[in-house]
Amino acid sequence: MINDKLSGKWKGAGRMYFANEQHKINFQRIAAKFPDVKKARDYYAACYIGAYPEIYKCFVLEKQVHGPFDWYFDYLSDPGDFAERRDRGETTGDTAPLTGQTRCLLELGLNLWNGRDFDLSVGLRSWDRELYLVALQAIDLRRSSPILSLTQ
Repeated sequence: MINDKLSGKWKGAGRMYFANEQHKINFQRIAAKFPDVKKARDYYAACYIGAYPEIYKCFVLEKQVHGPFDWYFDYLSDPGDFAERRDRGETTGDTAPLTGQTRCLLELGLNLWNGRDFDLSVGLRSWDRELYLVALQAIDLRRSSPILSLTQ
């Protein structure tokens, strides 16, 4: 587990939890690609979840235009045809690596970003400790005044 000081974005935010070093690196890459992450809490929380390694590996960052979930919105537009479109190289990501746990985390990210419906009780039943902490951190980042300082 990695804790890292926030860059002073939100006063009183304390420390930011990363599941591991790769999570932190992925977040830095996403933040560099999408500078709006520094301006909007909803975007910040979504990018934080998109950086989780088991979600990050589902997409090609360079091909995302609006944020880290373009590929998943593409999937949602026509789930039945997604695999064929992916196989033809017409998508910017792949849902195959997602597990039940990571899909719930991804759905939480969409909820925090744009209010897409999400049943939190499903996530609470499925997440292990690490994913639960990632979810808590993301929810806290979305708040107008983050307060958590998650530690081991």
